[in-house]
Amino acid sequence: MSVAAEPIQQGFLRGTLVVAEREYPALLRSKQTGWILLTVAFCFAATVILKWPASAVADLSGSQPREAFATLAYCMLISVVLVIPGFPATGIVREIKQRTMELLLNSPLQRHEIYFGKALALVAFVFTLLAVTFPALACCYAMGGISLPGDIGLLYFLILILCLEMVAVGLLVGTYAGSPESALRWAYGAVFGLVFATMIPWQFMQGNDTIAAQGADIIRNLSPIPALRQLLGEASLNADGLGDTGSMMMRYVIVTLIAIVVAAYQTIRRLNHSLLDRSRSQGIITDDLGASDRWYRRIMFLIDPQRRKKGIPFYMNPVLVKEFRSRQFGRLHWLLRLIAGCATLSLLLTVLTTLGTVDWGVERIAGIIIIAQVALIIVLTPGIAGGLIAGEIEGGGWNLLRVTPLRAGRIVRGKLVSVLITLGLVLCATLPSYAVMMKIKPILEQQVYQVLISLVLAAVFSLMISAVISTFFRSTAVCTSVSYGVLLLLFVGTMAVWANMGSPFSHRFVENILSVNPMAGALNAMDVQGFEDFNLVPRTWYVSGISSVVLFVILQIRTWQLCQPD
Repeated sequence: MSVAAEPIQQGFLRGTLVVAEREYPALLRSKQTGWILLTVAFCFAATVILKWPASAVADLSGSQPREAFATLAYCMLISVVLVIPGFPATGIVREIKQRTMELLLNSPLQRHEIYFGKALALVAFVFTLLAVTFPALACCYAMGGISLPGDIGLLYFLILILCLEMVAVGLLVGTYAGSPESALRWAYGAVFGLVFATMIPWQFMQGNDTIAAQGADIIRNLSPIPALRQLLGEASLNADGLGDTGSMMMRYVIVTLIAIVVAAYQTIRRLNHSLLDRSRSQGIITDDLGASDRWYRRIMFLIDPQRRKKGIPFYMNPVLVKEFRSRQFGRLHWLLRLIAGCATLSLLLTVLTTLGTVDWGVERIAGIIIIAQVALIIVLTPGIAGGLIAGEIEGGGWNLLRVTPLRAGRIVRGKLVSVLITLGLVLCATLPSYAVMMKIKPILEQQVYQVLISLVLAAVFSLMISAVISTFFRSTAVCTSVSYGVLLLLFVGTMAVWANMGSPFSHRFVENILSVNPMAGALNAMDVQGFEDFNLVPRTWYVSGISSVVLFVILQIRTWQLCQPD
């Protein structure tokens, strides 16, 4: 039995290693990979230098090394969340587009060998990325107060489990996506949901003994943040001041391993020839549906999106009409669904705001809503605006736009307005919750208006950044990745500086850095804890507004240059 099993095992390992040896060098040869490793190494080195004792004497109490370790831990979490999801998500899609997936599926390799080979190459890349952080953690360990197995070892174990989860989710997303940019949108959206969105219900329901609160407690186990906070010895997230019972690390590892196995099984099932020829369902005649399905279609399709369209009026921007008719999320039925989703979200936030303000106060609830809404803007904007120009160039539609009598300014305005309308519907999702806040605490009326102005500027600023980046690249996937990186640096990076106020950054330096972050202005307007001592409004308005105008001018110039004959 053992003799017969040995060739099978060797064959499995050989096939897996063949795919891994093909994938891993290709990842390392990419210029994008080199810039990522260099940037991560520079950020970690700068963090250690800023946290290094000025007197060259280690802190005997261990507080300064713990602060440095906590900063590096959060930097590591942000780095892997920003870098890892894009590689597995776009890998399979590019294989399908380049028709190399046909060679793999028609080779003697089994489906599980292809999957584990790709996963092994991505895990090797994860180890390469984590190896870049070794010198910084070694310096932190040299400062004292940090345990090698208990602190640094557990941190790398937690980050490794998170990376394995993102690799499994990214590969699964790649089997469903039809293009690299679509794979990026869904991959980063899934990671955002697992890492950050799963924490939002707990923020509203913590401290209660209801079934909903218990469900929120279970859902937050999908996020590594509670386990990381417990590892760093930070305060509990419980509003009652009670510590988390049990090991959050163990709970996260168990839930994540189950998710990895499920995602891997589903991905292996989908690795077949159907990926190469995806047939579209021809649908069912409405009269053949049941009564409930017919009523559902009548509600969801109040206006038939497939009816014959009228001509475009002279006063309407044809590029705007073109975007809404050709973009996936621009069609009328998608907009109706977005409006319905926003209405549902508004109702949920209104109920949670009414219940939450009784226990925690308006300011804390407002802070949670502001952060959640800006996070939604960060997730949506690069996916919609990252390919405004690059998508046209990549797909060949830009040549058609250039031969039309449309000027560059009209093309830019049509594309920007199409995205602004979509983002405006998302922003409207929280308006009822702010109305409830003003009803509960009428003196907050002026502060709520300031928050709304800050959120609008955050959406416009994010849109202009993504649109300008779209004019400098010819690949939508690259534009989307760069847009995500810049927006995370703008919103999350500045908040990382705020988290290190006093060690080593001064109050004035942090205030200057937060001036470029409209979200910080919104938090300051609502006097959220930690932001009440800053003077950011209307300072953030001026910075983001002027920056948006400058970016709009750059967008106009770049579009005019692209419209010129080759």
